[in-house]
Amino acid sequence: MRTNPTHTIPSLSGTFGIPARLAHNPKMPKEPSSPSRSNTETERCNKMIINTLMNKGQLVTSCIVHLADSANIKGVTPNKRCSGLTGLCFESPNDTIHVTVVCNTKKMKDSNHVPIIIGNCRPFRIIERETDNWNPTLDQINRNDYDYVKLNRMSTFIDIGLSPFSLGIGFDGSLILPATKDFSSKENSLEKFNQTLGILLLGGIYSESVQPDNISYGSLTLDGYIKIHGGSSGLIAGFHKSIRTKLVGTMDSISLLNPVSISTAEIHKAYKKGKAIFDKIPNLSPNMLLDGTSDYVSNQWSESLIFLWTSIEQLINQIWEKEIVDKEVDGVIEGRKAFLKDFRTWTTSTRIEALFQKGIIPIEVYKLLNLARKTRNDFIHNGKQLYKEKIDNALIGLFELISLIVSDYKSTNNLSETLNVIIRYQSGELFPMKTRVEKDDVTHWLV
Repeated sequence: MRTNPTHTIPSLSGTFGIPARLAHNPKMPKEPSSPSRSNTETERCNKMIINTLMNKGQLVTSCIVHLADSANIKGVTPNKRCSGLTGLCFESPNDTIHVTVVCNTKKMKDSNHVPIIIGNCRPFRIIERETDNWNPTLDQINRNDYDYVKLNRMSTFIDIGLSPFSLGIGFDGSLILPATKDFSSKENSLEKFNQTLGILLLGGIYSESVQPDNISYGSLTLDGYIKIHGGSSGLIAGFHKSIRTKLVGTMDSISLLNPVSISTAEIHKAYKKGKAIFDKIPNLSPNMLLDGTSDYVSNQWSESLIFLWTSIEQLINQIWEKEIVDKEVDGVIEGRKAFLKDFRTWTTSTRIEALFQKGIIPIEVYKLLNLARKTRNDFIHNGKQLYKEKIDNALIGLFELISLIVSDYKSTNNLSETLNVIIRYQSGELFPMKTRVEKDDVTHWLV
């Protein structure tokens, strides 16, 4: 049996809503000997956390009653153990993020933490500042002796239009939102998480969508450290919680060895690029796009087809409005625009045909869209089985359609690199095509 080495762990005061009995979940010491702790970005992040909270006035906070403490009492129980805050505590099921309690932000500042909502998704990546260097050895990972504190640290913030708040990204890739009333439900926080990831996707950083069971609640210390408290039941959120606390199994801990790393500068550059693309395609939902590509890589063909085809329809409607409906024509009869907007007369298939004949949609895209449309109709109306090759038409057709719009109909290949990354992440067949494993294919052995 592998045992963890004994550590003397200093207390992190003001941890939000942690029952005293959960001693197996260690409190986080300050990151040892890390040059990034004193850099200007850390100071800027810390000041932004405090200043934005003070400007907003109120946040939503919560705590969970430990079963041993609440005994058989159901419903509302007064509790003063939440970092000095008096509020109402509930026994919360896994599908509830938290119970809302409005508290004064001054008290939260005094207790050195703020309540947050956390989202996790695939794939696992390290988000590094310039001064970061994540390189634990295999022996350190096997002994669970890696720098787990750094995995709890915030790396950067993105302005996603939540002024005065921002969306945070942790060193382990966790997405962080403030626990305001706007994000007190999984639906609202999920919407904002996946909207951000969808924008990053078109900006060149691949991610799959956050799922509802991988949304947690927790706290963020004012010196920039994240702690997950609960609310999630998903495997991805569980993985992030386990590596943060060193309660991680061997099969999962190997992910900490030489993971893909992305710099904070790359994050900001990708978001800016993706936002510029979505500004040109306002009809397309980033969430819809992300759900379609995420289901594609997971071989969930029916879900992927629905999301991808809906995205195609959104873009066809945008092109139709701009190139057909809004075109001024002299001497036409009254009611022309209303007639052209009629979906019963001008169905998506009819619009695609008309846009092709006008030379707006090139023939290679036209073929892909028609094949995708037929696949969608056969599935919806006849329940025909779906295959990867059929969904490829919708995926490629969608990305070429986006490229057409953002390039003013000059190119279908502007997003080919992003498209290739998505296809590369696709799960593949049940049985591998390769029947022999070569020596160079193996990097480590599980013993």
